[in-house]
Amino acid sequence: MIHPPTIRCFSTIWIKINSLIFNSFVLTLTLQLPPRATAAFPSDDSLSARNGRLTAFRHTSSTDTVSAKNLRRIVTANSLQALQGQVSGLLVRASSGEPGGAATLQMHGPGRFGDTTPLVVVDGMIIGQADNLNWLAPNAIETVEVLKDATSMGQYGMRGSNGVILITTKKGETGQPRVMVDLYTGVQRTTRQPQLLNTRQYISYINDSRSNGGLIPAFKLTNQVSLDTLLGTSTDWLGALFRPAPVRSAYVSVAGGKESARYLIAADYFKQDGVILGSDFERLSMRLNTDFDLTDNLKVGQNLTLSQSVRHANDGTGGRTPIEQALKSAPYLSITNPRRVGGYEGTTYLDAGNDALNPIGLSVLTNDRHTSLNLIGDLFGEWTLFDGLTYRATLGFDLRNFDRAYSMPAFNMGEYNINLTASLARAKQTNYNTLLHHQLSYSHTLDAHSLTVLLAGSRQTYRNDDILAYADDLPGNDIRSLTAGQSSRNRTVGGTYAFYRVVSLMGQLSYDYQKKYWLTAIVRRDGSSRFGPGHRFGAFSSVGAAWYLNKERFLESMPYLNTVKLRVGWGKSGNDNVGDFQYASLIAQNYNYPFGPTNSFLGVGAFPSTLPNTGIRWETTTTSNVGLDVSALENSVKLRVDYFRKQTTNLLVEVPLPASVGAAAPLTNAGVVDNSGIDLSLTGERSNDWISFSLTGFASWQKNKVVSLGDRPDPVLGGLVHEETVTATAVGQPVGSYYGFQRVGIFQTRDEIIKNPSLTGTEPGDIRYADLNSDGKITDADKTFLGSPIPTVYYGFSASVSGAGFDLSVLLQGASGHQLYNATAYWLNGYLGRYNAGTEVLSRWTREKPSTTQPRADASGTRNFRPSDRFVEDGSYFRLKSLQLGYTLPETLTSTFGASRLRVYVGAQNLFTKTKYSGFDPEFASNQALGEGIDVAQQPQSRMFLGGLQLNF
Repeated sequence: MIHPPTIRCFSTIWIKINSLIFNSFVLTLTLQLPPRATAAFPSDDSLSARNGRLTAFRHTSSTDTVSAKNLRRIVTANSLQALQGQVSGLLVRASSGEPGGAATLQMHGPGRFGDTTPLVVVDGMIIGQADNLNWLAPNAIETVEVLKDATSMGQYGMRGSNGVILITTKKGETGQPRVMVDLYTGVQRTTRQPQLLNTRQYISYINDSRSNGGLIPAFKLTNQVSLDTLLGTSTDWLGALFRPAPVRSAYVSVAGGKESARYLIAADYFKQDGVILGSDFERLSMRLNTDFDLTDNLKVGQNLTLSQSVRHANDGTGGRTPIEQALKSAPYLSITNPRRVGGYEGTTYLDAGNDALNPIGLSVLTNDRHTSLNLIGDLFGEWTLFDGLTYRATLGFDLRNFDRAYSMPAFNMGEYNINLTASLARAKQTNYNTLLHHQLSYSHTLDAHSLTVLLAGSRQTYRNDDILAYADDLPGNDIRSLTAGQSSRNRTVGGTYAFYRVVSLMGQLSYDYQKKYWLTAIVRRDGSSRFGPGHRFGAFSSVGAAWYLNKERFLESMPYLNTVKLRVGWGKSGNDNVGDFQYASLIAQNYNYPFGPTNSFLGVGAFPSTLPNTGIRWETTTTSNVGLDVSALENSVKLRVDYFRKQTTNLLVEVPLPASVGAAAPLTNAGVVDNSGIDLSLTGERSNDWISFSLTGFASWQKNKVVSLGDRPDPVLGGLVHEETVTATAVGQPVGSYYGFQRVGIFQTRDEIIKNPSLTGTEPGDIRYADLNSDGKITDADKTFLGSPIPTVYYGFSASVSGAGFDLSVLLQGASGHQLYNATAYWLNGYLGRYNAGTEVLSRWTREKPSTTQPRADASGTRNFRPSDRFVEDGSYFRLKSLQLGYTLPETLTSTFGASRLRVYVGAQNLFTKTKYSGFDPEFASNQALGEGIDVAQQPQSRMFLGGLQLNF
C-alpha cells in the first residue's frame, strides 16, 4: 500500500528542489534584455515538446496525433500501450501481460541491434528511452504525437533515430472550475491454456521415454503400490496458478482559471492484479499544471507529476517463469503438504528426474516488491521581447527513487528446492535527470512570405546511484533486517554510480510562400559523454518541403478536393543509447595467475577482458520519405500515403579476434541496416442532428534487411533457449532472424538412418534434419534461417458511432508476415522426457503406431529438440482489442443534481483473437532486436470486462 508519510517526505524534498529551481530560473531571466513591446503569447510549447515544430514544420511532416478520447479506449497502466492499433508506422506490442509492465514500441522496423524504443518526451521533458511510463495516468494526457518522418526525427539529433513520442498533458482553461470524475472497475481472465497430460497419461509417457532412452525405469512410476496412490491425484497446475484478477481506477481533476492564471489539479488511483498469483500493480499520482501571465509579455508555468507505485512481480526462479514451472510439474503431486516446512509439496529424486519447482508455493511464499517514487515535470518562462521575437527557458526534472525488497522464507518444497533459512535482498536506486533548455524564436510575415527562425540550446544530465545488499541466514521468516543475518559470510553488498550528459545546439528555419509552398530546414549539433574524447560531438540535419497542389489552377476545378498536399523529407539522426564507457577497456579481477608447466599458483591478478576502441561514436540513421495527403468532401474523408526508407549506419558490431589475443574484441562502427515501407491511413467521418460516426484505419508495410556487418565474417548471434542460440543476424537477412535446422520428416526405419545423414545416436522415430550443404553429415553448418520476428504488415481499425445518448466504439488491430519462436513447445512436446507435456505427445511415434509428425519420446537425448523449424510458428494474429458501449444521460436530468454530464459505460478488451499460434498469446515482443519474438512463457495478456462512469460538473 502507498503510505502518507512517503508523500509528506516527498513534498519536503519538492519544496527544496522548487526553491533551487526557482533561483536558477530567475537568474536565467535577469540575463536577458528588458521587454520592448507587448504581444500575444504563442501556445504553451517548448522545443522538446511542441513549439519547436512551428507552422511550417506541421505542414512538411507526417506527424500523427492521438487524442485523449482515443487513448482511453484501452485500459492499461502503461500510457504507451494505449497507442496500439492507432498510428501507422508505429508497431506497439505488450512485452507481457504483467501489471505495470512495459510496452514494446518500434517505429518503421528495427534499425539497430540493441534497444529500438522511441524517445519519449512529456511536456517538454525528455524522459528517455525504455521508460514504460506507468507513472503517468492515461487520463492525464491530452494528446500524443508520433514523430516518424525525416524532418521531425531530425529535431532530436543524436537521440531521434528510433522515432519520438511527444506527450502533452491536460492544462487548465479560463472559466469556472470544472470537475471531471472517471471511475471504472473490471475483471481479467486468461483466454487460452494448453491441454496437459493427466496423471495416467503422464506416467505412461515418462515410462516410455525412459525406456526409449535406455534408462532404468523410475521405481516410483512402475511400482504398483505407489502407482495406486499417484493415480488418485491429478493436479491442474495451470488452473491453480491463474486466477480471475480485478482492476479498478479512479481519476479526479479540477481545472479552471482567469485570463491571467490557469490551473489543473488531478489525482489518480489505479490498482491491477495479475492473472498469475503473486503479481499486481498499484499507483497513486497527483498532478499540478499551471500557467500565469505575469504581464502582457511575460508568462511562467509548470507541469508537475508526483507519483508512487508499488509492483509485486512474479517473474520466476532460476531462469524459469511460473508458467514454465506449471507446465513441467508432475500432475500426481499435490500443491500443498502440511508436513513440509512452508506447507507446500515438491519433487524428489524419485520423480524420474523432474526438477520442476512448485509454482504455487513460490508465488505465495516469495515476495518481490518494487516501489518507485517519482517527481517529474518542468518549470518554464516565456518572454516576448518585441512583436515576433520570443524567448523561452525550460528547466525539466525527472527524479526517481526505486526500492526493491525481495524476501524468501525458510521452506522445503522437495529435494530440488530447499531454503534452510530466510533470506532478504534490498536494492535501492536513485535517478536524477535534469534538463536546462533555452530557445529564441522569431516570426515575420511580409506580403505572401512568412518566415520563422528558431535558435535553441540545451544541456541534459543523468545520474544514477544504486546499492544492493543481501543476507540469506536470517533467524526468522518475519525478520526484515539485513543486519540480523547470523553470519557475515552470507552477506553481500555492492553498488554502482553512472553519469551521462548530452549538450545540444539547434537552428531551425521555417518558410512558406502564399501558404502554398512550405519549407523546413534543421541543423543540430549534439555532444554525448558516452563516447571517447575527440568523438563526442556530431552534426545532424534535416529538410522537408510541402506543396499544396489544390491551390494550383489545374486542381481548382475540383471543389470536392479540400486538400491535396505533396510532402518530401530527408534527414539524419543518431542514437547514443549504447551504454556507458563502451570505448574503454574493462578489467576483470580476482583471477588466479598460473605459471610454468605445472600451472603453479602465483596469486590473484587482473587482466583486460575487452580491448578498447576510443574511436567509436553514435549510430547514424538517414531517413527519406515521400508523402501525399488528400482530404475531400468538406474534409469528411482523409487519405495519407507515405513511402519511407531508413538506413542506419555505424552500427556497433563486435569483430571476433583470435583466442590468442586473450581478450574480447572491442565494438566497432561497422553495421548497416535498411528499413523501407509504406504507410497508408484512411479516415471518414460524418454527422447530422441525430447521429455521428467515424471510421479510421491504417496499414503499414515494412521490409528489414541487414546490409553489412563490416569485417565480421560470422552472423551476430542473439536469443538463447536452453543455452542454445536460436536467432542470428546476417547480411541479407532481417535483424534477429530465427536460425536452426530444417526438418524433412521422421526416420521410420533403421535403413533410412543408414542411407541418410543424421545426428549421432539417431534411432527410428527421431527427427530427420536437412543436410543443406550436402556433406553427408548433420552439423551446425546445416543450420539456416527459418523466419523473422518482424511483421511485414501491421494494421489497425477503429470505428465509433453515437446518437440519442448512446455511443459505441470498437478497436481492432493485428499483424502478419512474421514468425514466433515457441519455446514453450520444448516442454509441451516433452523436453527430455521427464516433465509433463501437452496432449500432442499422445500421438508420438511408437513402433506400434509410427507417426510422421511427432517424434518418439526419449529421455536420454536432445536430438529432437535442437533449434529448428519445429518451434518456429506463424505469429500472425487479428484481435478485437477494445469494445465499449456507453450512454450519456440527458442534460435536463443531470442538471437536477448539479452535473453537466454523466456517462455510464461497459466494455471489454482482448475479446476475440484469431491466430494459428499455439502459445499463450501471439502478441508479445522484446525491445532488444536480437532476441525479439522468443516466447519463454511470460504472463499473457488477459481478457477484460469492465464497467464505469464519467461525471462532469
